[in-house]
Amino acid sequence: MTIADNTSDVLWACVEKGFHVGSRRGEFLGYVDLQSDGRYRAFDARGGVVGDFSALDDATSAVVDAGRGTDSAPAEVGLVP
Repeated sequence: MTIADNTSDVLWACVEKGFHVGSRRGEFLGYVDLQSDGRYRAFDARGGVVGDFSALDDATSAVVDAGRGTDSAPAEVGLVP
C-alpha cells in the first residue's frame, strides 16, 4: 500500500505490517518501524534513529523533517537501550 503525504511530494509505502518506507521524487527518505511496545521508531535515510513516537503520523513527519535537514520534530522519548 502506498500513501501520499497531502502536504508535500512525499510517498509512504507500507512494505509489511508495521514497516513504512518514505521517499520524495524517488529519493529514499527513511523508514518507520513499529516496535514491540507499540511505539513507532523513525529512522533517517542513513539508518540513524530520529526518535520514538506514539503515533505513526508523528514518526513519518519526523522522517520527512530529517530529510529536509531540520530538527523541528522532537522525539517523545529517548532511545531504549
